[in-house]
Amino acid sequence: MSEALPTDPGLRRVGLFWACYQARDWAGAEALLHPQASCRWRATRERFDGPAAIVHVNAVYPEGWSIHLLELHRLAPQLVLSLVRVDHEGRSFWAHSHFRFEQEWIAQIDEYWSDATEAPAWREGLAGRRLTPPDARPGLPLDPALWA
Repeated sequence: MSEALPTDPGLRRVGLFWACYQARDWAGAEALLHPQASCRWRATRERFDGPAAIVHVNAVYPEGWSIHLLELHRLAPQLVLSLVRVDHEGRSFWAHSHFRFEQEWIAQIDEYWSDATEAPAWREGLAGRRLTPPDARPGLPLDPALWA
């Protein structure tokens, strides 16, 4: 994704959502969510219902993390895909998140999280080479004022 911020309203809304998280602006993030919004973390089979629950689980995550918005894509009229990297205490985690909209509201988020880890022993020698460091792109700026 280029350094220019997108003009598409849905992409901007998702960018603002991540910018609010990075700024720890929990009320701002909650205001972007539909009153009946839900968030599903597919890898751990968890579901959070309602804006307060969605935001709260992120607000109580142990401090010291930073978000890097790496990619934003419009997949369909009411569907946006984002890729973020979260750096925390020397580790990196990635989330592919599908945001479904109802009008201007984020109504549903499906997130698929992974982290940087060693390949299993059975794959040793199969990859041409290792990625070092793993996806260290800086990403787009996450100043909420830029996305509003």
